[in-house]
Amino acid sequence: MKTLASLICITFLSVAAVGCDQQGSDNKKIATDDDDAGTETAGSRATPPPTKPKPPVAGAAGSAPSAVAGMTAMPMDMAGMMAPPYEAPVGEPRTGAAIAMSPDDSLALVVNRDVGSVSVLSLTYDKEALTQMLLTKELPIAPGSEPYQVVFSPDGTYAYVVLRRDQALVKIGSLTSEPKVLSRAALGSEPTAVALNGAGTRAYVPNWNDGTLSVVDTSTMQVVRTVDLNPALVATGFLGDIAPRAALAHPRSVAVGDGALYVTEFFAQQAEAEKPDGSNSDTHKVGLVYKITLSDWSVTTVQLGALPNMGFRDDKNGQAGCYPNQLQSIAINNAYAYVLSVCASPKGPLGVKVTTTQCTTVTDCVGFVQPACVAPFGGAANNVCVDVSSVKTTTAPVLSIFDTRTGQELASGPQSLNARFDAVFKAAQTEAGKQRFPLFASDIAFVSGATVGYVSANGSDAVFRFQTDPMTGEIQTVGATTNAFLDLTPTGIAADKAGKNPIGLAIGRVHKKVALVANEVSRNVTALDFNTQAVTGGAAQAQVVQTSSLPIAGSDADRVLRGKRFFNTGTARWSLAGQGWGACQSCHADGLTDNVTWYFARGPRQSTSLDGSFASTHPDDQRIFNWTAIFDEVADFEANTRGVSGGVGAIVSAVSAPPATSDRIDFQGLGHAGLAGSSRAAADPATALDLDAPPKLNDWGDIEKYMQSIRSPRAPTNLDKGLVESGREIFNDQASCAGCHGGEKWTVSRRFYNPSAPTNTALNTAPMTLSPDFPVSLLPARVTANQTLRFAGGNVAALDSILCVLRSVGTYNVSETGVGIAEIRADMSTPAQGDGTPAGEGRGYNVPSLLSASIGAPYLHAGGARTLEGLFGNTFAPHHQALSANFLTESDASARADQVAALVQYLLSIDESSAFPSLPGTGATGGSLCPQSF
Repeated sequence: MKTLASLICITFLSVAAVGCDQQGSDNKKIATDDDDAGTETAGSRATPPPTKPKPPVAGAAGSAPSAVAGMTAMPMDMAGMMAPPYEAPVGEPRTGAAIAMSPDDSLALVVNRDVGSVSVLSLTYDKEALTQMLLTKELPIAPGSEPYQVVFSPDGTYAYVVLRRDQALVKIGSLTSEPKVLSRAALGSEPTAVALNGAGTRAYVPNWNDGTLSVVDTSTMQVVRTVDLNPALVATGFLGDIAPRAALAHPRSVAVGDGALYVTEFFAQQAEAEKPDGSNSDTHKVGLVYKITLSDWSVTTVQLGALPNMGFRDDKNGQAGCYPNQLQSIAINNAYAYVLSVCASPKGPLGVKVTTTQCTTVTDCVGFVQPACVAPFGGAANNVCVDVSSVKTTTAPVLSIFDTRTGQELASGPQSLNARFDAVFKAAQTEAGKQRFPLFASDIAFVSGATVGYVSANGSDAVFRFQTDPMTGEIQTVGATTNAFLDLTPTGIAADKAGKNPIGLAIGRVHKKVALVANEVSRNVTALDFNTQAVTGGAAQAQVVQTSSLPIAGSDADRVLRGKRFFNTGTARWSLAGQGWGACQSCHADGLTDNVTWYFARGPRQSTSLDGSFASTHPDDQRIFNWTAIFDEVADFEANTRGVSGGVGAIVSAVSAPPATSDRIDFQGLGHAGLAGSSRAAADPATALDLDAPPKLNDWGDIEKYMQSIRSPRAPTNLDKGLVESGREIFNDQASCAGCHGGEKWTVSRRFYNPSAPTNTALNTAPMTLSPDFPVSLLPARVTANQTLRFAGGNVAALDSILCVLRSVGTYNVSETGVGIAEIRADMSTPAQGDGTPAGEGRGYNVPSLLSASIGAPYLHAGGARTLEGLFGNTFAPHHQALSANFLTESDASARADQVAALVQYLLSIDESSAFPSLPGTGATGGSLCPQSF
């Protein structure tokens, strides 16, 4: 029951706040560690000493200059009656991570995300050196709860753990005896990070799929304030003319600064319209960080600009740029904020450029930008020259740096860690096999009181060091004289000690040259020694502790975990020279989407969220892959591994160490790639496919198992339930949306056959399932002779598709005002596929799933609609009127807006728990043009 004081507090809300705090609750003084400054000998994510609070600082040029209220403002005479209390920065704030160390470094806690548990480690030292690391307790929380980040209280008595799937913050006590969950606070949808204020009285948690930040009183474990970040994103103007609502913003990580919180917006935002020739596609978006001023809870934004030069040339010898996207982590040091992102460079061409120029050594490849002399796709009698330059100009780990005192990004702009480490390797003449780059940089931490920081890289099994200028915040150097990077899988280490896919790191505060790294797939913790810049104990006696049991070898759980490993890594056979240039997760973090429009060989294509690839309860129900329906098996993406990422791949007839291109099976030349034959059969050693050299690995089968396990984000918790129900009726009864978006996967797209060479060839002439009243405008082929299940034209390389899953809904070369579109292929000149040429065939696109609609903006194949509201604008009338000609044609603008608002709320609510509509039979309300089976 609420007290009278709390009821009064809730009644008299301030303009910029939701909820209320107890006056003076953050002003209790606590003891703090005495950290030495200026040397690489101190703790974790450092912050400047507390000073007087400053007024809100506007964002960089183009960002919103004014404070944005956390909710609808109260009348000023009421709002001014009770000002929100200032949350004083007592002591050093603490930022959470996948692993955390107690203030005295005696304990460590690590989350086991896939298991649903938290492990407690006991640490002992001899002076500065870590001598022993023991697992003392694995505390089960709940299977599937997804503990995501953990942070210690300032005195080390408690720990707080974010449960991503369970949407909660739990408080853990009795850490040195029998750890147990004491209490929990309910949060919003998909919470992904946690930080504490200096006093430890407040926990700050961003809710990724609500677009909000929860403020939790750690003594009562009650949410005392919810800060809505959606209005701040709207205020930037980047989304066009739209009112604030849930799930526009996607806050990911949080850090506490001087009187303010800094929260990263996960996805890049479009700052200028894309040009028809795609010339600005690498730089037309920006990153955003929300600044929440604690004195009044106002929200402003800091803009992080694009990187005009990634430091590598593309295969046309042109300068490639990228924009900060998938903002993973943020740390503050010496008043500067450092933001890690996966910088996206979508402008083509992409991947390895294969030529016919034969070579013996790379010196034979004259005129190539980044030449290599290899056997392409295994099967060539002689090596040929290939250009690998575009492998290095697709994504990059980037650090964006801004001054928290001014809210301005440093004039030098974002820093490509790939380019910086490449320069180090070149200067040291490091051989290719010993180079590693920080692929999918997952976490960042600073040595407390020093200018040295470290970055863990999930895709390359390594940790990378950098040093900054204490006055300017600029990166001065990267790497160290002893080692360029800290390898978690050094040569000679036992298999059970290797650290695979690091997701977080913690640096000691008392024992100041010790760091611990949490490794997700190997489910262990690796200790690092900053004296040697290597694994503590070296490869022979590596200090590594298993934090949770691995699945039984060969079990489904084991295959899922192996598949996750292969999906996430860019080492070994999975990217160019195993150096960490690319991985599946580069575009599909958590198996979802990066919301980037990439220029592939068929045209501009948004990365699709993979949670809709298979039906949750019927994994044999699989959609056809890619926007133009060009792949029908997961193993077809071997072409991406070999091409886009430059790796050897996993369809191989031998397993060399290191992997060699000569091991490749020429599955393309043998007629088992794309829609020809079966790449799955060519990849699986258990399949009796008549190959001269049978496959040795089933890695793609494991990746398929992992993809079947990918969870859809849970629906936002801040939706209007009444509008959701109204939207459901509109979706089903008025718009007939189920005609394309029905079934468990929320899409009509379904693989209706078992791929094989004879079957796939027969698809070319087999007719579609047509009905005389099926809307002609939706047909992927108007000419009767071409209405086959698969495109039967001659240009297979450019046009081949499973035709019957395509729908033509008027989205080719169409975009909202201010968005722009470039309907061109990877060469940035040839017209893209999708408009029906030649001869009016191949019209439209493979219907996407509506799962993850809440995180999938912008929408459509080329991102032509920034928001769901924009998707239902007049520009896209052929889409939303495809099965209901009079839908949204009301003359009353208000009535129309009400329908759109309800439909948007319903689409946002769709997750795996939602009841899905059935696909209708083929006819006027849509349905499948493909048979049930073939």
